Amino acid sequence: MQPGDILPLEFNPGMVVLSCMIAVLGAYVALLATARIRTARGGAHPGYVVVAAIALGGVGIWGTHFVGMIAQALPFDVAYDLKLNLLSLLVAVGFSGAALWYVGGGPFSARRCLAAGVLAGCGIAGMHYLGVASMRMDAYYEWDLGMVGLSVLIAMAAATVALWLSFSVRRELHRIVAAIVMGAAVCGAHYVAQVAGIMVCTTPRTFRGLQLEGAILPYAVCLISAVTLIVMRIELYRSSEDVRANAALQVDRMLVSRQWEEE
Repeated sequence: MQPGDILPLEFNPGMVVLSCMIAVLGAYVALLATARIRTARGGAHPGYVVVAAIALGGVGIWGTHFVGMIAQALPFDVAYDLKLNLLSLLVAVGFSGAALWYVGGGPFSARRCLAAGVLAGCGIAGMHYLGVASMRMDAYYEWDLGMVGLSVLIAMAAATVALWLSFSVRRELHRIVAAIVMGAAVCGAHYVAQVAGIMVCTTPRTFRGLQLEGAILPYAVCLISAVTLIVMRIELYRSSEDVRANAALQVDRMLVSRQWEEE
């Protein structure tokens, strides 16, 4: 490729599927935690908010982005700026956590769901464009602002629908559907944003600052995401078992207490 050439937009289908699977699995674990966010007093449980935010923002959004980036065929090596990468992670986790905290922190309503969907959508889109800005390569992006706006709207709309499903239903099948919708929000925003940017080749460029190796980072993110989701799913199952055991113990104590009173 010569300076000024426009790179064709080509993707590896297998990596695209993998990125979508990570998005859905991250959303599924996040929605499992979301179902337990609301406390008996009507507030939001901080522990479950953190778990859901990491699963959705850290894995479902941030992890999907980097797997999605290696799905695009590029004729040169890519590195990533460390500071911008950490900022993109904080944006994804922070906006996801804020959205889940807000929608779970009070009585469920359409207004809360819409506001939370906008927050989550901003997290999805913000993470993507910060992640793109962190790329260190012999090319630059020219943006179609209309497509950029469309990617943001897709993220907001699908995130709102997914949150409505997750707080409105309790059946496992419905939760799976909500996870697929949320995964579609993440992947839809990512790949529409990929179409929104045209990559133009340049002469070799030199960048300052700490950088992460582009050939290793996406695979490392994929592995870390998988391990994180497995650990979170196990811990959520254990916490659920503990809750049921404590509830059963309380019922037994009440029954014993009533028996003593009757005698």
